[in-house]
Amino acid sequence: MNHLNNVKKCTVTKFLLISKRKKQMNPDFQYFNSEEAAKILNVNVSSIKRWTDEGELECVKTVGGHRKFLIQHLAKFLERHQTKISKANIFPVENETDLEISLHILRGDYQFLINYVYEQARLCARIQVQRVLNGLYLGQTPLYTIYDKLVTPVLYQVGDRWEKGELTIIEEHLTTQTIRDCLIRLQGVLQLPTQKIGKALCLMMSTELHDIALKMVDHILEIRGFQTYYSGQLTPSIKIEKVFETFRPDRIYISSTSVPDLNIAQAEFDKICYISAAHKAKVFIGGRGFNMIEHQHPAVAKRIFTFEDAYLT
Repeated sequence: MNHLNNVKKCTVTKFLLISKRKKQMNPDFQYFNSEEAAKILNVNVSSIKRWTDEGELECVKTVGGHRKFLIQHLAKFLERHQTKISKANIFPVENETDLEISLHILRGDYQFLINYVYEQARLCARIQVQRVLNGLYLGQTPLYTIYDKLVTPVLYQVGDRWEKGELTIIEEHLTTQTIRDCLIRLQGVLQLPTQKIGKALCLMMSTELHDIALKMVDHILEIRGFQTYYSGQLTPSIKIEKVFETFRPDRIYISSTSVPDLNIAQAEFDKICYISAAHKAKVFIGGRGFNMIEHQHPAVAKRIFTFEDAYLT
């Protein structure tokens, strides 16, 4: 009898120790569940469960029987079974680094993504930057969220580091151009409605060099259903009436990030507002330049501060 009791005690003790070990997941590691693993590998959850049951995909099981995965688990599986993974993955997974980035995209870890995209843009690594933008958008992240929470902070980081002397002017240009190129390529991925709800002219003034913010507004307006007309950098206001007569926009979006000559900028802005009012077009403005330009005009409908504002107005 004593022998049986000892066996039972040993069995219970062993069970408790095993259960305790299952609960003690390393807090320094990032774990994710079967659903997240399935999204990263672009497969069904049933495939994840089957592979773990068959011993092909490693995992850590909690005391409740839930599967938890480390990046290393997926990396090892990927090395052995690349053919099992669909080529149509939102974020192409080829190695452990790709898996880590895919996880941060899935979880919306923008602080990590900001630093990653900045470093890749600094290296002119367009493919890596493009993968993140496409991965977020194809993963159903709203475009305005991508622009507000990722692209804008990256651009601010570029500007701040240039001002501190951490980037040379040529490095700043190369980094910014990489981001601009990737945004243009992203435009080809955007799903646009076939039915148009209006016409919008995205306009820059004659002394304005920074066009990325307005280009992102152009993208936002396109996915809303507007037919857009984008002027690009350094747009002179000479004979701008002809543009209104030709395209008849009902909305005008003006971006101003810097004002080298306030008198010229103010005169151009006043002229655009006057012509817009004559054609019954609403004016929307954005950018730090309007901290200097007087913009209290009947034609101005709203000042935009975020890309979400551009989406909602």
